[in-house]
Parts: sequence; C-alpha cells; structure tokens
Amino acid sequence: METSKVLARIIGPLLIAPALGVFLNVAGYQRLLEEFSKSPALLYLSGFMALLVGLIILEFHHKWEARWPVIITILGWICVIKGVALILFPGFVPHVWYPAMGNSSHFIVSLGISFIVGVFLTVKGYWGRSD
Repeated sequence: METSKVLARIIGPLLIAPALGVFLNVAGYQRLLEEFSKSPALLYLSGFMALLVGLIILEFHHKWEARWPVIITILGWICVIKGVALILFPGFVPHVWYPAMGNSSHFIVSLGISFIVGVFLTVKGYWGRSD
C-alpha cells in the first residue's frame, strides 16, 4: 500500500493545483488552452509526457481491487489512452476535446471532479491509513 500512498501524495496535488488555477483565472486558462491547441508540437509533447506518466504509474501500480488505490490505476490508464491519442492524432484530439471543454458546464464539472479526486488522493496519501 505504500506505493499507493506515495503516488497519491504526488498525483493529488497535481490534480488540485490546475483546478484551483482555472477557478481563479478562467479567462487566462481559456486563452492558454486555445494557444496550446494550435501547436501540434506541444500536443505531441504532451501526448508523449502523458504516455510516459501513465506507463510509469501502471508499471508500479496496477491494482484492480475495490478500494481507493484503484483510482490511481484508472488515472494511469487515462494518461496512457490520452497520450497514445495525442501521439497518433495530434490534430484531431483537440478538435474533439476542446470544444466540449469550451462548454462552461462541462468545463466546471471536469474541474470539480479533478479537484475532488485530487483532494481525496492527497488526504489518503498524507493522512490515510496504510491498510
């Protein structure tokens, strides 16, 4: 379980910080997202990084038990899928993903989920029991 706690301590704050950043500066992040989606090189690089992070998570943490660490495994698979999609189709993914995120209700819901999962993982990582 120690691996789960270490990963939760890393992933939790990494989910919280961007969510808070967007909530505090929505317009700035919308501009950032627009600029980011115009650069195939950045999309490819982000795909490579997402794939790398996902594979690292899955290498050290591939647990499909009905307990909280399964969230980390699911996030690892999400990173792998997103990474592969961005590497194989760097121009297509933003045209599908970013318009959906342009809808403010989808955007707020996804940020809310990211924030809640981040807080949950941070609490489990730092203060949760090692069961």
